[in-house]
Amino acid sequence: MPSARYWRWPRAWPDPNGRRPRASRKSSGGSNMQVDKLMAAVDAEWVAARTRELVEVFSVTMAEAEVCRLYEEMMRDIGLEVDVREVTPGRNNLYARIAGCGDGPALMLNGHLDTIPVGNCPPCYREGDRIYGRGTTDMKGGMAAALAAVKALVDTGVQLQGDLWLTAVVGHEEPEAQKDGPRALIADLNSGRIAADRIVIVEGRDALWVMSMGSMVFTVELTSSAGGKHTQYVPFGDNPIRFVGDLIHRIHQCQVELDAGQVHPLAGPERIDLGIVEAGDYFNRTPLACRLTGTRRWAPGRNAEQVLAELEELARPFAESGELGLRISMEHQREPFETPGEDAAVQAVGRAHAEVCGSAADLVGMRIVGDANLYVHGAGVATFYYGPSNETAHADLEWVEVERLQRAAQVYALAAAEYCG
Repeated sequence: MPSARYWRWPRAWPDPNGRRPRASRKSSGGSNMQVDKLMAAVDAEWVAARTRELVEVFSVTMAEAEVCRLYEEMMRDIGLEVDVREVTPGRNNLYARIAGCGDGPALMLNGHLDTIPVGNCPPCYREGDRIYGRGTTDMKGGMAAALAAVKALVDTGVQLQGDLWLTAVVGHEEPEAQKDGPRALIADLNSGRIAADRIVIVEGRDALWVMSMGSMVFTVELTSSAGGKHTQYVPFGDNPIRFVGDLIHRIHQCQVELDAGQVHPLAGPERIDLGIVEAGDYFNRTPLACRLTGTRRWAPGRNAEQVLAELEELARPFAESGELGLRISMEHQREPFETPGEDAAVQAVGRAHAEVCGSAADLVGMRIVGDANLYVHGAGVATFYYGPSNETAHADLEWVEVERLQRAAQVYALAAAEYCG
């Protein structure tokens, strides 16, 4: 299997030896006085209250109408005009903007309002610095923090040269929605209804998540034209299941090769995994069809069609040996993305993190995919993630710390002040 392309460390920060200098206060969102004003304008209890209000509203994918109304109200309460973009009846994307007074670049803070099913997660409650409940960390806490950042900029009267957008989408989590909210936002970026030079998705942990591998769900189907036969009359070596076993062994070998090959320094080796194996319909009868379904994750440098062709090349010898038909298909495919570490918006968020947290932000990549993969390839807008936290996302006991919500909001405000100018 082809190896991932080489990845180069950013020229400026951080470097491969880990020397990550802290930026001066002046570079993190303006003068010392402006930095202090913005940080002081982010009230931890205000962010906590908005987070709890959002979490207390049930908003599993396809049932976001109430949380859309609530977040729209919150946006208007801090003085924003809101463009309500219907995705499906009652399910709206929300777009709001602080208009820039010059020709600076436009930054978008973006996130989703839906959650996975509540499951065993308890109702929302607070205990000390932690707020518990479905959606606290994924990602209503981040949406409250983004709102607090915009409020801080409004309240302090900071004049931005470029536009700052705050956008909320529906339809992120569950496959049923088919990413209709993010895809609507992409359509609106392409039509000019909204505009951004960079997008920061306010999700994930407090690190610069600048890269995600591509991903697909693949199915390999091997079919026999000989029809089902009693296994007693078929040599074991001719049973289609034998060739399925050989193919599974080859897939394992492929992963060993990927582990030993060129790996991405931020996300590690590419992956090929199996989750479903189907073969046969009766214990003593040869199968008409056998199917393997799994996931393939790959680094930037190749696209989904190329990776699918590699899978076909891997499986074909086993189909030919068993005189079996071969069909390879994919679904839920996402192309990989990577935003350079030296990008101006990444640098702005990194400097803001250093100012707020007193240490350099980690530069990270992930094998999982998200909306950034869609925004980069669908709208051509460089995108990355920076959130309050992500450690308990989708967990039965999901929670977020108020202190981290406040810090994230301060980072967003300072980064916007620097990047937008």
